[in-house]
Amino acid sequence: MARAVDESRRRVVTTAAVAIGSALYSSRWTVAAQSSAGASDAMQVPTWDAVPQCHPSPTDRQGQGPFFIHNDERADDIDLFRQDIRGRYHADAEPGTEMQLHLRVLSPTTAGCGTTPLRNVEVYLWHCDAQGYYSGFGQPGEQTPDLPYRSVPGANDLDTSDRFCRGAGVSDSNGVVSFRSIFPGWYNGRDIHLHVMVLKRGAQARGRGRYRGGDHLYTTQLYFEPALIDSVHRSSEPYRRRTMLPGYAGSTLGDERGTSGLRVKARFKDGVVVAQMQLVLEAARV
Repeated sequence: MARAVDESRRRVVTTAAVAIGSALYSSRWTVAAQSSAGASDAMQVPTWDAVPQCHPSPTDRQGQGPFFIHNDERADDIDLFRQDIRGRYHADAEPGTEMQLHLRVLSPTTAGCGTTPLRNVEVYLWHCDAQGYYSGFGQPGEQTPDLPYRSVPGANDLDTSDRFCRGAGVSDSNGVVSFRSIFPGWYNGRDIHLHVMVLKRGAQARGRGRYRGGDHLYTTQLYFEPALIDSVHRSSEPYRRRTMLPGYAGSTLGDERGTSGLRVKARFKDGVVVAQMQLVLEAARV
């Protein structure tokens, strides 16, 4: 479905979703968000380090995984092109720790190891919430983060219009897209990770198929340093009680076979995680 056709419908749905979301978020979350240093409405993009490599950023053996959703895939959800993607599967659960994530997309130049910001591309981000749940998939009770994932729900089980912890943005003149989200929890069977996909502006939805070639530019998964994860997860609920589960320690390592090896630069201060990652795309793709 074309984005232009959906625009008026999405404005209506988004307005309703915001109103409902405001009712669901507890006053504790509102106070915490306003009082935490660094959690103001305007996020500050951190200073970028020099790009440490001359070659394109690695992809991940896991690919895009089963839980990607394109903005135009359904007509009854909200517009994914938004900066604030906070939310959770269980409305009565603790909201989790705020994560301000800044992604910078770069294109290699022909001169040595130089790069240039890649502007006006679509950057999708999606990950599980603080308890290990993904939005949009499965019937109630089908997601069981404490147990090993056995492909249920699957990629075709796009059963709900929930869209927490997933969104998209268009890179600015510096190649940057920023999101305000929730630091991810974990689910049994995978290390803690973030999904990222880069598409050309106006890329069309492909249903539940794999995105490759054409207007698809890049897909990978990002990881965190184990010490950073453990610091966040042991500082508050709902993460803390799940650190007692047998699979937790291994989920923080980011050492799965075929991992991208991409670990975001992040700090955890005053109750907020500020994270950043630069991604270099293949010259032939852009």
